[in-house]
Amino acid sequence: MNRILLVEDDCDLANITGFYLKHAGYEVDIAASCAEATDLINRVEYQVVLLDSVLPDGKGNTLCPLIREKDRLCPILFLSCLDDSESIVSALELGGDDYMVKPVKPQELIARIQANLRKRQMYEAELRKKEKPHRLEFGSLTVDTEMREVRKDGEIVPLSSIENDLLLYMIRHPDTLLLYDELYENVWNTNSCGDTRTVMVHISNLRKKIGADRTGLIRTVRGAGYVFHYDPNPEGGDR
Repeated sequence: MNRILLVEDDCDLANITGFYLKHAGYEVDIAASCAEATDLINRVEYQVVLLDSVLPDGKGNTLCPLIREKDRLCPILFLSCLDDSESIVSALELGGDDYMVKPVKPQELIARIQANLRKRQMYEAELRKKEKPHRLEFGSLTVDTEMREVRKDGEIVPLSSIENDLLLYMIRHPDTLLLYDELYENVWNTNSCGDTRTVMVHISNLRKKIGADRTGLIRTVRGAGYVFHYDPNPEGGDR
């Protein structure tokens, strides 16, 4: 469950806003000052922070650097009675992700929270995608999944498109029995209709090109399919 920190010094407004947020399925902590908010931010991990721009002991935007230090992707939404351009621009420049002028309709606030959470999730997904290695090594074999380039002992291996697709599919499903039908349907993108010979011929050619018999990368499960397995310290060849 997403946890929200609501920084609001108006007790009645804080309780009403907190009620709607809890009803929408969020956990909510309330702070009435910069000091209380700082204490909570240092102790608790929040997925969203709602900031009043004016608080009894300072301005809400002074909390932005602290929030960003803890979590640079945490959405910060300002809820302010100030609607002048200078205040809005200042809040956003200091790290705010969104700005709403009071009084705020509960449905609109929840919609804005959900939109900012979706943006965060999409950004995190992109980061994970970029961080995922695309150059994989299996002993003397190197596979670049982005360039679709395979090298053995530093030399490019001339794989056909189907052979490349087969190898990539197997790499993405290691140590798993891949049935003939599954390989056919996912690589050729059509029903196999029981055609196992086509898969077997292409696997045989792929094995010869990448030296799988020597490395034991592609193992046969007789009458069923294949298993892609990489052992950095192999004791024997392919079975």
